[in-house]
Amino acid sequence: MSKIAFIGDRDSVWGFKAFGVTVLPAAGVEEAQNAFKAAVQQGHAVIFVTEDVYEVCAEQIAEYRDQALPTVTVLPSVKGSRGIATAEIHRAVSAAVGADILSVSGDN
Repeated sequence: MSKIAFIGDRDSVWGFKAFGVTVLPAAGVEEAQNAFKAAVQQGHAVIFVTEDVYEVCAEQIAEYRDQALPTVTVLPSVKGSRGIATAEIHRAVSAAVGADILSVSGDN
């Protein structure tokens, strides 16, 4: 069974523990970077990160962008979305498909 981790502030990640997800609460930059490193080293196939974690771990995450595993997905935190998750998903879909299929007419 593939392992799944979720890294972010405690309020955003804690509820996922009930689903068997490894939760790695991170309150600051160093904690977030260490948690991401640990998740990769522990062999997690899917790593969810909040937008805050994505911002501070962008370089680490970029190292895995062209690899099959781990798959890193950005999600908004309980504080709400700042648009980073949407932009990253948009970028990933466009790269995978080879065209911008998610833009609504007039968004260009």
